[in-house]
Amino acid sequence: MELLLNSQEERCRMEVYNEYLRKIPQLLTQLEAVEKMYEKAVLEEKMLQSKDPEDHSVQLYAQRLASTREQCEVRMADIRQQCRLIFALKAQIEEESKAIRMLRGL
Repeated sequence: MELLLNSQEERCRMEVYNEYLRKIPQLLTQLEAVEKMYEKAVLEEKMLQSKDPEDHSVQLYAQRLASTREQCEVRMADIRQQCRLIFALKAQIEEESKAIRMLRGL
């Protein structure tokens, strides 16, 4: 029987691969949370349109909502970029790893 994890490089590759497998759901959970915050901010901004724009409290709240929305947009873009990178690196390991290729029957 051939040993699949017979080199230090292959064992290290599997450790990194496992880290990617754990990281993906974490990133997706973060993305979901940020998207929810974004949707809430957008909803509240729409609701605020029916209020007196000259009211100081309305102005402050609108500024806070705009800031929240903008921060969410930046964070969503960051998480998506991280996901693309992790998926690309994961695919690279899947291609390079003899053990994964063997387990997948390739």
